[in-house]
Amino acid sequence: MRCLLVDDEPGIREGLAALLRRKGHQVVTAGDGAAAHAALAHDTFDVVVTDWRLPDGTARTFLAQCRVPVVAISGHPEEVDADVAEVLTKPVAPAHLIEVLTGLTAGAAAPPATARATAAPEAASDLAALPADVRRLAAAFRALVGGELCDDGPFVVLRGELVDRAQLPALQALGGDLQVLVRGAQEHVQLRLCRDGRPHLDLPVVAAGQPWPVRGEFAVDFAASGTTAADCAEFAGHLERAARRRAAGATVHFLNLPAAFREWARSHGREHELPMQAVVGPRLPALFADLWSNP
Repeated sequence: MRCLLVDDEPGIREGLAALLRRKGHQVVTAGDGAAAHAALAHDTFDVVVTDWRLPDGTARTFLAQCRVPVVAISGHPEEVDADVAEVLTKPVAPAHLIEVLTGLTAGAAAPPATARATAAPEAASDLAALPADVRRLAAAFRALVGGELCDDGPFVVLRGELVDRAQLPALQALGGDLQVLVRGAQEHVQLRLCRDGRPHLDLPVVAAGQPWPVRGEFAVDFAASGTTAADCAEFAGHLERAARRRAAGATVHFLNLPAAFREWARSHGREHELPMQAVVGPRLPALFADLWSNP
């Protein structure tokens, strides 16, 4: 089933999208009514799942052009005043949403195998397009079990056959969210990596040259940093600054560190000061953990 998922909260939107894809659906996401309107104008869908209240109005603004079943989600279900297939009350349990979608697809014919194999080409991704940390882990995964890769934006999911359970320790050492799934008589492994290394979706992220938050937990993104000797010297200052913040009780993460910065830290005996230097892990809200662990 091809689904348009509309929600302005990134954690809910990305989490539900990942789960729906895992259940075999093709998912396009939108963060507001205008983006949903544009998606409906340029693409075809089998169902629309939408939060009712959006930053630019209610879902009614774009549903007039919709000719497929709509599942509306609202904290105030009585305010849904459009002809929709189902109204779910927020917070909606993901398992309930999956059950509703299963009911909507019960009478639909399954696509032919060739269509399934070529569907959603936007999900395919070359390793070269991935951030360095994710690319390294993905390459190591493929070297162990081969398999396929799906990149849906915030997450990279790798899947392959587990021929020998002796491979598990090496796979577990890669980090991320590793699942062992049984399909028929064959075991498969699935490794889910957060594309940018963020430990959770709502973590504040600032560029290296921007002001840092005063307290709490945040991340500094070095993706745009240069790699000259002067840049490395400036990075040393960031390490000192992070050490002072940590001593004061803050938690500071570094994202997308250039290889030159890591090499500088290693050569100066400061590699242990690089939080998240190789940590690429899951960031799904806890609400979705039950479905993620139970395919």
